[in-house]
Order: sequence, then structure tokens, then C-alpha cells
Amino acid sequence: MRGRRPTLVLSLVSVAVFMLMLDTTVVTAALADIRADFDSSIDGLQWVVDAYAIPLAGVLLTFATFGDRFGRKRLFVTGMTVFTASSLALALSGSVIQLNLLRAVQGVGGAMLFATALPLLAVAFPEARERAKAIGVYGAVMAAASVAGPVLGGALVTQLGWRSIFTVNVPIGLVVAGIALVRMPESSRTSGRRTDWLGSLLLIGGLTSGVFALTRGNALGWTSATALTLVGASVVLLAAFAWWQTTTAHPLLDLFMVRKPGFAGTAIVSVAYMGTLMAAANYLAVFMIGAFGLSPLEMGLRLLPISLTAFVAAATIAVLAKRVPIGVSLPITMGMVTLGMWLLGGVEITSDWTHFIPGMVVGGLGLGAITALAQAASLTFAPAEDAGMTSATFATLRQVGMAMGVAGLGALFSSTARDTARSGLAALPGVQSIGSGHTTAFLDAAAAGAGGQVGDAVPNEFATLAPALADVANRAAVDGLNAAITLGTVVGVMATLFAAAAFARDALRFIRP
Repeated sequence: MRGRRPTLVLSLVSVAVFMLMLDTTVVTAALADIRADFDSSIDGLQWVVDAYAIPLAGVLLTFATFGDRFGRKRLFVTGMTVFTASSLALALSGSVIQLNLLRAVQGVGGAMLFATALPLLAVAFPEARERAKAIGVYGAVMAAASVAGPVLGGALVTQLGWRSIFTVNVPIGLVVAGIALVRMPESSRTSGRRTDWLGSLLLIGGLTSGVFALTRGNALGWTSATALTLVGASVVLLAAFAWWQTTTAHPLLDLFMVRKPGFAGTAIVSVAYMGTLMAAANYLAVFMIGAFGLSPLEMGLRLLPISLTAFVAAATIAVLAKRVPIGVSLPITMGMVTLGMWLLGGVEITSDWTHFIPGMVVGGLGLGAITALAQAASLTFAPAEDAGMTSATFATLRQVGMAMGVAGLGALFSSTARDTARSGLAALPGVQSIGSGHTTAFLDAAAAGAGGQVGDAVPNEFATLAPALADVANRAAVDGLNAAITLGTVVGVMATLFAAAAFARDALRFIRP
């Protein structure tokens, strides 16, 4: 590639990745409106996020081998076409089930794009110094998009409605696909590697079963036959996936790469930061809209500290990355994310949004740094011709973390909020006159984080109870958010310790003669 071609590739990849990451987080601004429009439970809202994340995790590795074997430009254009068409369909969806099914299709298109993004940059910038700069830009774009979603989404939802967060993808996607088709050079192809369809099916089945178990465990009962069957199916399918990767001639995951020093530590951090702070951001957004009564735009603006600090950290960390090994920098930045999670907690019924500023600043710095560091590290575990596989491996791990984090934190948020709402409701005098149907609707809305907006679930003739019910629902939202943040903090602490131990083990193993 000569002249402007590398810059063109970087520009197209950056726009595509910005769209992909934006659609991971932009829905946080729309969840409250989607809940109201479709009268959705917390389960339905979780699947708005997870239905996108699971296909990304399940087929990324498959599409990475596609790109390596049949051409990355071709797959990039195909992925942008699928992503754009599904975005248009999402804007026209008529139910939460239809919305979630289309989000899965959008995730498939996103997987094609993610599978080709870093490999295209690796080929476009063969020199180490120029590649590092390109990856720095890529990481900064990812970080900015990841946390700018609530701001941009809030503006769109407030002014144009929640469907606009998908409509805006259409003209951008058409332009990017057209330019890529005409101007993007094709990369060299790797012959001999076949597509591991069985591995993909086992991975998707295991992840889907696990997420279903987490999202439905509260409603079904964690010891129910259905919940236990889902958990068992997830364990069996994921174990079968791991076994299959050791036996097939063309695995999705190259075991030689897994054995390289630093892989385990980088993998732990990749899963953990998405499953903690990134997943918790969805419930923080729902909380701010429900408990604080903010509009989606007002909520998004209050999340700007995460956006700004993450962007700054991702854009500047490349300088430090050359001086500090990833075995030190990744555990430290994961610790910053965990500290940010802890600072977000301790919410009181009298707290306002400024309570979250310290946690957002510290967590945002860690988030941006990890995004850039992990992207650069991922290209060190395989040769350039296998860049698609190695980058897709870590992209898969990130989406696994996001899917499990959203499901796990959401399950605890919902169950805690429902318990608080139920006990608070029982203590209110005269609440028995509301009736069981409206009581159930109130509990469902409170468990979904409706907060003070829960009055919509109460008929007008009981308006005198509205202030007391709003107070109960706000307390439920506070307890639910604190519980989710506590769980995220515990997971973050464990991930930081495990990652540090994994890096230390590798250092000792390779220092010894």
C-alpha cells in the first residue's frame, strides 16, 4: 500500500469500529424508552445488549479465518452491508422480541467487521512504529465510542426517539461500504485453513445457554429444572468447545498462541473490564433516568467524565506502553477500573449525580488505557498472517465479558430491587387496595429500574399513593445499583489479582534457565 492507502484504511476501519462500539453502548440511553414503549421486563432489556454481544463473541473467530483465507476487504464490505441493513430493520421493529432478534443479526455483521479491523491495519502499516500509531488511533476510537454512546444516544433519543440510534447507522454504513468496495486494497490470503463451524456452534450454544440461565434465573428459580438445565448445557457445550479445539486440525483458537507468555493475563483483563465497568454503565444509565428523572440527553451528559478520561487515556497510553511491559501495565489499569467501580458504589437515596464523578474519572482512565493496551498486546501472540485469528480471539473475549457482565449484574440488580420494592410496598398503609395486577406491574417496573417513573404502573384513582410508591421504587433502584456495583467490584478485584499472578508466573517461567 502506498500514498494515501494506509490512511484510507485507518479511516474506514476507525469509522466502522466507532459504529460497532457505539452500538454496544448507545442503547444505554434508549433502554428506558424501550422499556416504556414495549412494556419490557429487565430480561428483555438485557437481551437488547446481549443479543448483539453473543453473535459477536460466537462467530468472530470464524469470520477471522474467513478473512484470512478469502480476503479481508471482501468480508469488511459484507459485514458493513449486513450491519447497515439490520440497523434499518431495527429502526422499524415492532416488539422487543423482534428488536432482540434483529440485534443478533446486527451482531453477526459486527463480527465480520471486528474480525477484519486489526488485520487490515496490520497489513496497511507493516512498520512497527507506524503500526503502533495506527493502533493508538484505533484504541482511542474504540474507547471514545464505548463511552460516548450514552451521550450521543441521549441526544438522539431526546430529540428524535430511540429508533434514531439505529437509523443514523444507515447513511454512514452505505458511504463506508461504497468507499471500501472501490478504494480499499485487498489483503493477501492464507491458504490451507478451514472454517471450524462446529467450534462456532458449540461456542454460541454455550454462551447463549449461560446468558439465558443468568437472565431467567430470578423468574424461574435458581434451583428450578429449567435453570439447572441451562447451566448444565452451558458447561457441557463450553467444555466440548475447549475439547474440540484440542482435537480438530483447523481450530478457531490456535493453542500455540494460548501457550505464549502474557496470553492468560491479557485474556483475563479483556473479559473483566467489559464485564465490570462497561456492563455496569448500562444500569447506571437506567438508574439516572429512573431515579433522578433525567432525560436521556441529560443522563448522557452526566456520563461525560467517563468519555473524556477514557479518550485521553487511550490516546496517550501508547507512549507509556513502550516503557512499561504489559505484565505491569494491564494489572495496574485493571486495578484502576476496579477502583472506579468501587467509587461508584455507596449510593444513598439522597445522593445526586455528582456522587459518581470520582468513580467515572478513575474508571474512565483505566478503561481507556486498557482498551489501547489490550489492542496492541493482542497482535503479539501470532504472526502477521494470522492477525485475524489473534485479534478476533481477544475481541471474542471482550464480548463474552460484556454478555456475561450484563446478564450477571442485571440479574442481581433486578432481584435486589424487586426484594426492596416488595418489602417497601408491604409496609405502605392502604396499598392492598391497589390490587394484585397493579402490584405485580409496580414490582416489575421497580425491578427494571423505573425508579420515580414507576407511577405509570399505578392507576389514576390511587394517585395519592404515588409519592410513597415513587420513594419505594427509588430505594429499590438504589439497592439494585449498589448490589450490581458491589458484584462488579468483587469480580474486578479477583481479575486484577489473577491477571497479576498470570503475568508473574510467565515472567518467572521464562526467566529461569
